[in-house]
Amino acid sequence: VNETTGQTLGKKHVINNFCINPQSNEPRCTSCHIGYGWKDKNFDFTVEEKVDCLVCHDTTGTYKKFPAGAGYPVSEPKEFPPGSGKIWNPPDLVEIAQNVGESSRETCGACHFYGGGGNEVKHGDLDNSLVNPPYELDVHMSPEGQDFACTNCHTTEKHDISGSRYSWDPEQWAGCESCHTDHPHKLATLNQHTQKIACATCHIPEFARGGIPTKMYWDWSKAGQMDENGKPYTEEGEDGWEYNTLKGEFRWEENVVPYYTWFNGQMLYTLAEDTIDPNGVVSINKPLGTVHDPTAKIWPFKHFTGRQPYDSGLNRLVIPHLFGKDDTAYWKNFDWGKAIKTGMEYAGLEYSGQYGFVDTEMYWPIAHMVAPAKDALHCTDCHTDEGGRLDFAALGYSDEDVTRLTHFPPVILSEEAKTFKTDYAPESCRECHEDEYDQWTESRHGEVGTGCAACHKPEALGEHPAVPLSMGKEAEICGACHIQEYEDWSASKHGEVDITCVACHNPHTQHQRLVDDNQTTCENCHREEADDILHSTHYAANLTCLDCHKNTHENTGHTFNIGTDTCVSCHGDTIHTAAAILNGEPLTTTLVAPETVPPEKTTEELAEEQAAYAGIHATPPAALNIIVGIILALGFVWLFFANDNNKS
Repeated sequence: VNETTGQTLGKKHVINNFCINPQSNEPRCTSCHIGYGWKDKNFDFTVEEKVDCLVCHDTTGTYKKFPAGAGYPVSEPKEFPPGSGKIWNPPDLVEIAQNVGESSRETCGACHFYGGGGNEVKHGDLDNSLVNPPYELDVHMSPEGQDFACTNCHTTEKHDISGSRYSWDPEQWAGCESCHTDHPHKLATLNQHTQKIACATCHIPEFARGGIPTKMYWDWSKAGQMDENGKPYTEEGEDGWEYNTLKGEFRWEENVVPYYTWFNGQMLYTLAEDTIDPNGVVSINKPLGTVHDPTAKIWPFKHFTGRQPYDSGLNRLVIPHLFGKDDTAYWKNFDWGKAIKTGMEYAGLEYSGQYGFVDTEMYWPIAHMVAPAKDALHCTDCHTDEGGRLDFAALGYSDEDVTRLTHFPPVILSEEAKTFKTDYAPESCRECHEDEYDQWTESRHGEVGTGCAACHKPEALGEHPAVPLSMGKEAEICGACHIQEYEDWSASKHGEVDITCVACHNPHTQHQRLVDDNQTTCENCHREEADDILHSTHYAANLTCLDCHKNTHENTGHTFNIGTDTCVSCHGDTIHTAAAILNGEPLTTTLVAPETVPPEKTTEELAEEQAAYAGIHATPPAALNIIVGIILALGFVWLFFANDNNKS
C-alpha cells in the first residue's frame, strides 16, 4: 500500500496500456516474476521456496525462464512461439548452481530489458544495448566508464531493492544525489538548478539511444484483423511490428526527446475500480508534484499513449482475458466481449457487459542512458523564447516567471533576495552608470540582451541602490553562462593561478584589455614572449599570440594550449609527413599564411619596428649601404698603410 496515496499497487493490481493486467493471464505475464509457479490468483507470496534465486544470480548466461511457464524454465525441449521452430531446452541446473554470483546487467536485463513483451518495448531507457554499452550511451554502465551493475545504484537490503517507481522515498534512496550530492557542479548557477531540476533532465537528453527503437503507441482497438485467407498476420516495419492481429497497431521511435513534468517520487494510478472520463485521455499513472511542491523536481519521462478497452456502461478500465487455451481468451477467439467478461469475473470486478475503447497515457520515468557531460543539455536548450524543451507556462510558472525563464540568461532569484525583480533592466542602470551602459550596448551581451542583472546580484534583502549589487570578479560569474569556456579555463595555467576572465576582458565590452600599443591582452603580462616573437616568421606574417594559442578545434581555446590542428591550419599544405621523412625528402620550412592574413612585412619595415622597439632610430637602408661602404674603404686603407709600415 502506498502510504501517500493509499492505493494498493504492484504487478497484480495496476493497469497499464501495454498488456493491461496479469490477472487471468498469469502464466504469460509472470514469466518475468522472480518466483516459480505464479500461474493463477492462488499464488502464495509468503512461501520463500517459491523465490527464484537463479534468475538473478546465474553467471553462466544459460538460465532462461520459459515465456509462458509461470516463472519456470522448461523441463524438456519445447517450441515457442508455436510454429516458430524455436526450441527452448532445459537448463543445466547443476552447472548453473555451481556458478552463482552477484547479479549483473545481464541478469537484471533478462526481465527489465524485455518488459511489455520485447526488447525496449516498455521503459524507453532499458534495452539489451546496456549489457555492454559504449561510453556515449551510458557513462555509468559502460566498461569504458564506471562499469556499474544495476545494484550499484539500486542498492539492496535483505533483497529489498531501492528505486521503485510505485513509491520513491528520497530518504531511503536519493538517486543521483546519493553519490553526486545536491551540488555536483563547480558553478553555483548550475547547482541552483538541482533544487528544481532532476539530474536526468539535463544528463539524459534523449532515450532509446542504443540503436533499438522503443514502443511509443499501442492501439488495441485495431486488433483482430485477418489477412485475405482469414488468418492472423503481422506487418513488419523498419523499427518493429507495425501491426499484429493479436495486439493491434504500434508506433516506434528512436532518440526520443523526453516529456518533462513535475515529479515528487509518487504516482497516482487509475485502477480498475476507478471511474474515468472516456471523453478525454485517461492518465493511467499521473506523476505527482507542482511548481509549488518543495519536494518536486522537473523530471524526464517516456510519455506512452495508447487506446484500450473500457467498460462503457460503468466508465471504468477493464482487465481482459488475453492468454490461455480456453475459448474465451482473446488471443484464441478475438472476441472482446467474452475476453473482458472472463477477465473481470476472474478479478472479482463488476462488468456492465458493454465495452468500448478509450485513449490512455502513461508516464515512465527516465533514469538510464546517462550521456557524457559534453552531451548534456545546454542553457539555451530550455531558456529560449522559441523551441525550448520546457514549456514553463504548462509547468505552472507565472507569466512574469515565464518571461524571465525564456530569456537567456534568466535572472535567478535567491532566497536572500526575493525582492530582486526582472525590471532591473540596463536602461534603469543607465541613469547612474552611463559609461558602462554605452559600452554594454556595443558588446556581445548587449547584442543578445544579456543585461546587467545577469552578472550583478543584490547582496541583501531590499531595493537597489540602498542594497548594493555584487561586483565580483570571479571566473564563476562568467562561467554561469560560458560553461565550456569556464571548463577549459579551469584546466589552463590561467585557471591554476586564478587569472580570471576580467584580467583579459573588459566585463562591459567583452573586448580584450590592451595596454599601450599591444595587439593582444597576452602582451600585457607575457613581455618576454612578446619580445621573442618580433624575430619570428609568425610576426612577419602578422600573426598574434591568439592566432596560435586560441586556434584549435579541440576546445574553446581557453586552455591556451597549441595542438597539432593549430599548426596544420596554416602549414597544412607544406608540413612534413611521416612518408616524407621515410623517403628522405627535404623538409620545407615555408610558411603558408592563411588567406585572411595581410601581406608579409618587408625587411625595411621589420628593421624599423625592431629598431624602434629597441629604442633607437632606424637608418634608411640606402644611407646604411653608403656608411657600410665608407667603413669598408677605410678598413682597406688602414690595412694597406699598416702593411707598408711593417715592410719598412
